[in-house]
Amino acid sequence: MKRSLFSVVMASLLALTGCAGHPGAKPTRTITLAVDDAGKPAADADRQKVDDALAMIQAGHIQQAVDGPLAEVIRKYEALYKDSPAKVFCARGMVDALAYAALGDKMADADPGVSVSVIGPAWALAYWARGYAMTEMARYAEARADLEKALALSPMDSQFKIELAYTYQESRDWQKMLALDQEAEADAEISAAPEQASPLKCAALRGQGFALVELGRLDDATEAYRKCLKLVPGEPKSLAELEYIHGLRAKGG
Repeated sequence: MKRSLFSVVMASLLALTGCAGHPGAKPTRTITLAVDDAGKPAADADRQKVDDALAMIQAGHIQQAVDGPLAEVIRKYEALYKDSPAKVFCARGMVDALAYAALGDKMADADPGVSVSVIGPAWALAYWARGYAMTEMARYAEARADLEKALALSPMDSQFKIELAYTYQESRDWQKMLALDQEAEADAEISAAPEQASPLKCAALRGQGFALVELGRLDDATEAYRKCLKLVPGEPKSLAELEYIHGLRAKGG
């Protein structure tokens, strides 16, 4: 399965600051995201550095991207939140921000002293982008470590799960790859803008299909690829994989 970089040039996101908790209690959650005067996603210097790094990676300047803009963003946020008592989540938009805030409410139910801060996506995206860079250099253990960090900050992010699933493809852990891609499909509408949910689901379904073929579950793989084609008609990779499955069946596979 050839890889392609799912676009992350989605602007930095909605701004809201709020808190929730029992009357008279200290706030248990804070959401801080940036928007412009029209309520559109606002420009963000850290997010732009991540986008610049991705362009460098695509141009073949992988180590420079890792050592330059990605290192800058990661160092900034690691230092900023090093001593923070709050659990920090990174959100791309209001849907996932509210989902993470709800996680904070559940955490507060278990521990009233807990506080949760939901911020914009740059920190998690920087880990993701560095993980992507590591996979490009076939440094899969390092990639996995960074992608796990990204998911710790954004646990419902489908794009991060798809990238992590790819590292398990490389280690031929088909069950782990399948599970992550199934989670990515389920979370796509939470972690992506509406216009990007279908392509993201399709990418997750292609990953499922690949793992299912390797597991010998050709009927389930066929279903996954057909589901992708319903979301993105004519999607060429799914069509090619269905032809591959047809060939396997013809050979008695």
